Amino acid sequence: MLFSPHRPVGLKLLRFALPASFCFFYFFLSRTWILNNAYTSVKTSFTSRAAPAAAIPEIPEMLWYKLGPNGLNSELQGYVDTCLGRNPTFQYEFMTDLSGDAFVKEHFASRPDILENFLALRIPIVKADILRYLILYENGGIWNDLDISCEDVPIGEWIPAQYKENTGLVVGLEFDVDIWVRQFASWTIMAKPKSPHMLMVVEDCIEAVLEKTREHNVGVADLTIDMIGDVVDFSGPRRLTKAVLKSLSLSLNSKIEGGNISNVTEPRLIGDVLVLPDYSFANSMNEQYGDSGKGQILVTHHYAGSWKNALGGEILRNGSNSE
Repeated sequence: MLFSPHRPVGLKLLRFALPASFCFFYFFLSRTWILNNAYTSVKTSFTSRAAPAAAIPEIPEMLWYKLGPNGLNSELQGYVDTCLGRNPTFQYEFMTDLSGDAFVKEHFASRPDILENFLALRIPIVKADILRYLILYENGGIWNDLDISCEDVPIGEWIPAQYKENTGLVVGLEFDVDIWVRQFASWTIMAKPKSPHMLMVVEDCIEAVLEKTREHNVGVADLTIDMIGDVVDFSGPRRLTKAVLKSLSLSLNSKIEGGNISNVTEPRLIGDVLVLPDYSFANSMNEQYGDSGKGQILVTHHYAGSWKNALGGEILRNGSNSE
């Protein structure tokens, strides 16, 4: 016989299996379509609601100062009080030799090239210059030398409203006349934390220190002020200016040089660096050289010059020296 004796059972199973298979297949296709469309919907939703790029943090309301070994006399206290009094919401800190070293040890342990060379330095003014750049890089805020008095405009109003969101560093021209090289004042600087421009200044200062050790065949601790040349060039305003312009050139992929910071009559934003006119931080100096530009004077520098001696640091009243 050609047919199996179990054929009736097989037919029953077949009649059951065909509809069941069709239902399963339909369910599978439907579920796949739903999941795919749900994934697409979720993906589209997340793409359209992606978080915006992080904004540059605000410049902290923090004033930084560095005390010399003699502390504050009544004259310097008067200058400082003008800044603290006109900016009552600002915190402030007076760094010392010891607290400055501790700060660098705490925050720059991962950079032995910075830490070891900074701690080894024995030229007070150079160490003080580098400390201000390190503090502003790490914590941001406003650095003022002790011989700076603040004028009537509160610090919170120094940056024009249209530039506040995009400003990471604020510098003021010390000179903006043709008989001098344009440079930024280093006695007052404003910065947001982690500004790459401030890190460039630090790294260039450290490299300058190492270059002088090689030139004179001495260790960092044996460098003296007469070995380094002009402090303004080495770690002061001119070093600050060159390093910031170099850093800007790298970040903007375009050469930024002296011409870009010449004839600044109102605040000028270059990348994320706000360059203030010379009258903002250095009005008295520029008036002497015929710059008649007028605008809001923000600070006055009183040129105490306590570091200008053979040791490069304030002379302690008992005869030793420090920063």
